Amino acid sequence: MNSRKSYLKIILSIAGLSAASIAVFTFPSCDGPNGKSLVEPQDTPAGLYREYLSEIRKSQEFSFEELTVCIGKWQTLKDSVAAAIRQDTARQVHSGTRKECRLLHDSICSELSRLALSKPRTYKEVLSLKERFSPYAEDVELHRSAEEIRPFFAALDKRPAYRGNKEQTLSAYRKLLAGTLNDGIHDSRDLKRFIEKEDAVFRAFLSGLHDSGSANMADITRDTEKCCSEVFLAAGRKEITYKEALIYMALRADRRLIQNVRTCLDDIHRGEVATPEQAHAYIWMILQPYASLDGLCMTLLSPDDKKALDRIATETPGAFETLRKILPSERNRLDELPGMLMEIFIASL
Repeated sequence: MNSRKSYLKIILSIAGLSAASIAVFTFPSCDGPNGKSLVEPQDTPAGLYREYLSEIRKSQEFSFEELTVCIGKWQTLKDSVAAAIRQDTARQVHSGTRKECRLLHDSICSELSRLALSKPRTYKEVLSLKERFSPYAEDVELHRSAEEIRPFFAALDKRPAYRGNKEQTLSAYRKLLAGTLNDGIHDSRDLKRFIEKEDAVFRAFLSGLHDSGSANMADITRDTEKCCSEVFLAAGRKEITYKEALIYMALRADRRLIQNVRTCLDDIHRGEVATPEQAHAYIWMILQPYASLDGLCMTLLSPDDKKALDRIATETPGAFETLRKILPSERNRLDELPGMLMEIFIASL
């Protein structure tokens, strides 16, 4: 258990990178954890939650499909409970309802986490879970707008990467970021110009990723974040739309994550990761799609992006097995990471 908590803390630090009618569930009734009878009316907020909690507590393990169905029912139930609480609050009825439902909600999260960890999980399943429960999955207008922007990103593959050694590449990276911060981003042309130039230097940086461990890039990380903030400041000034800013930056994030992890896996395959320090760094980078892709980024993945991520997910266990041999002999639990990542995602819902 202590090891699990330790891993969760590590993954959570990585992730720091996002009116329904009352549903009636016909589950058998029994006593709840606080001794209250579950025969109370099912159409009360607490009653709905207790019935659902009672049902999932009966299960010892779930397949992935069973887990997704269970989470889907919970999301529907959560909307129903929220609607009922709003109604009760308006009428000033059941003053303790909100607190009680919050406690039951936490208990349901714990049970779903238990079920997520009840069987070995895969990285493909982690990605599938995040995609299925993205709040943007059914946003037709968002998809349409993304399709209009997507050709810009596809064209980046036809542009050459920056050419230079490690020092020249980092110098060019810093110069680009400094220039962007100095000039600012004021319209769509500035935004696209920044992404084009950054993409070229980022690909050059990735080509020497295995040899960049000793480089201090804290300033590049900081200034990149500032440049991203410039995009949304431009949206705040109405120089570009918020939708445009969100979609461009989400597609940029998808592209960079896939490029980064693909490079990591290729480096491992070529035997270019040799030290424990490198191995730890590569593990955290490979975990990024599973830990930090939010609902918007998951929804905006193109078919090609999904194929690339599926391939990455297939190769991840083998890559971790290779890295495991480089790490100190202390017991590790890399094979349990997919379930832990699911556990973290469930807690975010």
